[in-house]
Amino acid sequence: MSRTTTTLNTLLLTLGLGLTGCFSDPDPVPMSDDGMDESGSDAAGDSAGDDDTVPPPPGTTGDPDPTDGDSSGTEDPPDTDGGSEFEFDESPPEDYTQVDRMGMPAINTAVISDKDAYNAASPSIDATGAFVEQIVANLTGLHAALDDDLMGAGLVPCAVDTCVAQAAPLVVPDTIKIDLNGEAGFPNGRLPSDPVIDVTLAVVLLDLSAPGQNPLSLVGLNPTENDRPFDAEFPYFARPHE
Repeated sequence: MSRTTTTLNTLLLTLGLGLTGCFSDPDPVPMSDDGMDESGSDAAGDSAGDDDTVPPPPGTTGDPDPTDGDSSGTEDPPDTDGGSEFEFDESPPEDYTQVDRMGMPAINTAVISDKDAYNAASPSIDATGAFVEQIVANLTGLHAALDDDLMGAGLVPCAVDTCVAQAAPLVVPDTIKIDLNGEAGFPNGRLPSDPVIDVTLAVVLLDLSAPGQNPLSLVGLNPTENDRPFDAEFPYFARPHE
């Protein structure tokens, strides 16, 4: 199945400046050769010979910043009244412009030609068939390129009309679908280990009514596991390579 793997993987491949150092020092006091400034004061202390100890900067223990209202020098206690450090924009939806949508993986990427129109459109118009012509045309092209490879691997490709009918319940409307009463896992949400692209390719390329074929028939086309295990707690994914 190496040729199929190569061809389908080719398809998938298509699918501070901070504030530090920003503050300049005040104009230096001119110094004489004996370590005294020109006003007669010792550079290490004042003219009266006071203690050379340099006072701590404002905001630290010993010399609190009188403007912060906290003489302890410690950070303010965390907010305990149910507030949040995040600020959320509560503007109404009509104040925004939709620029992208990606509900069912790979659909927008692989079978939509006019992506600007698709990204700007509401999923509510999907049932009108506005993008069916594009989807059928691109699926026809995919099958022309891949059907020989699929048959060579002992698989049965679907006719384009059959493929569209298989995919329609997942794609129309093109949204992420969540049924809280159903079992978790793609297409009811998406678990980190779900072989989403393999399943999507099977739905749009294979005749799922053929004996021995099902949505998992292409699992293994892509890697089936990570090189590191998932964590048991959110965000579940292992740290990236450094």
